[in-house]
Amino acid sequence: MSRRRWIGIAVAVLAVPVAAGFVCVVLIDNIMDEFGACRVVRQRSFASPSGSKLVVVVWKECGATVPDSTQASIVARGRTFSPENTPTFLSVREHQDVLVAWSSEQAVRIGFIPGTVQIYKRERSAGGVTINYD
Repeated sequence: MSRRRWIGIAVAVLAVPVAAGFVCVVLIDNIMDEFGACRVVRQRSFASPSGSKLVVVVWKECGATVPDSTQASIVARGRTFSPENTPTFLSVREHQDVLVAWSSEQAVRIGFIPGTVQIYKRERSAGGVTINYD
């Protein structure tokens, strides 16, 4: 056999394990990304009196090691809610029923069904809106 043919066979023999290893690394990386990913479930949106703003309430579920949470954000008309890019003004432990009542374009009241609520985050204003809690 010629030297060129031997080199071709050697390259092919070495390329197979390298390609298989690359595929395994990509598969493991995808599995780990999915394992640690959170799922965001949109519950409700509450429009301001003119409809120029929304309070968006979501449930965030991140698996067995991180407790579920309920979160709320304010989104301006024409903007799309994105859990990665829309800041939350409220975050509480577990799934909660959130009551939202707009007082005006610049003020909103937030309440919960009575019960024990562990609060992670509770801002007094967001997106130019004053937030009052009951």
